[in-house]
Amino acid sequence: MPANLTPDFIKARKKLRQASTPAEKLAALEEMLATIPKHKGTDHMQADIKKRIAKARGAAGKSKKGKSHSYEHIPKEGAGQVVLVGPPNAGKSTLVATLTNAKPEVASYPFSSLVPVPGMMTYEDVPIQLIDLPPVAPDYTESWVYSLIRACDLALIVLDAEDDELLADEFQELVEKLEERNIHLVEDRPESVEDRVKEIPARVVLTKSDRVDPFEIKDMASEFGLPTLWVSGQHGHGLDALAKMVFDGLDIVRIYTKLPGHKPDMTEPYTLPIGSCALDAVRVVHRDFVDRLKYVRVWGSGRFDGQQVPSDHQLEDGDIVEIHLRKQASG
Repeated sequence: MPANLTPDFIKARKKLRQASTPAEKLAALEEMLATIPKHKGTDHMQADIKKRIAKARGAAGKSKKGKSHSYEHIPKEGAGQVVLVGPPNAGKSTLVATLTNAKPEVASYPFSSLVPVPGMMTYEDVPIQLIDLPPVAPDYTESWVYSLIRACDLALIVLDAEDDELLADEFQELVEKLEERNIHLVEDRPESVEDRVKEIPARVVLTKSDRVDPFEIKDMASEFGLPTLWVSGQHGHGLDALAKMVFDGLDIVRIYTKLPGHKPDMTEPYTLPIGSCALDAVRVVHRDFVDRLKYVRVWGSGRFDGQQVPSDHQLEDGDIVEIHLRKQASG
């Protein structure tokens, strides 16, 4: 079957021949992959371009001194660190650009994201860090991508719902790639942490839902074994529900504080793991307060507002805590 190459593809191929830097070669290869006709006659050419892109990505990620950039650790900010994981062109960058202040490159061709891009999303009054990761692909994925997944608090598996025939295969392929690195996706946060095999709480996000029949999407969701939400980053459908799903998936509660005789500060809550007690709240406000603690009053989860509670009283989301301290002995 003839390839019937388009003028845009031929133009991109010419750019590749003229490219002098790894970055220029990578850009030309990505343009070639985006413009090549998709049919059986170009299958081998597409495979070859993808392999060359994989190699070019590694070369483009090196500094002038020849040392590879490392992104194995991104400092956590906000109430939790959430990574967006998925195959090429799944819509991860669009979601991060829509939900946060970050500006990842959004393009119609694969592998437009070469580095992790963090941004801050706000759910009600809680800031949460989202990280747009480069795609997890069969041909090539940087090792630091897996390191960031292992370190996260929650993973969002982002898949293109419009590509319904490949959806289940893409999900299974991604799961297998992660399990090769001893990363297992689970629904609930594990009680114990094992160093070698890391269980990561995960949710599935199906993008471009505005282009798919809702009943078809519900059928797709049953295949993943994880909580699933369908959204449209471009049109904003489902994004509020996505923010809530992220907050719920972090298994945290918001705690507000008040000084005795004053109104509570409802602007910047502290966040604690679900199951935390009053003493944990005291500790997070100020570690030194633990030794000086006299008692705690709670509004919200107590039998009545302002009730004095024991230090092991379990807190709930939205509780207001008033800390009473013993006077420091004069020196």
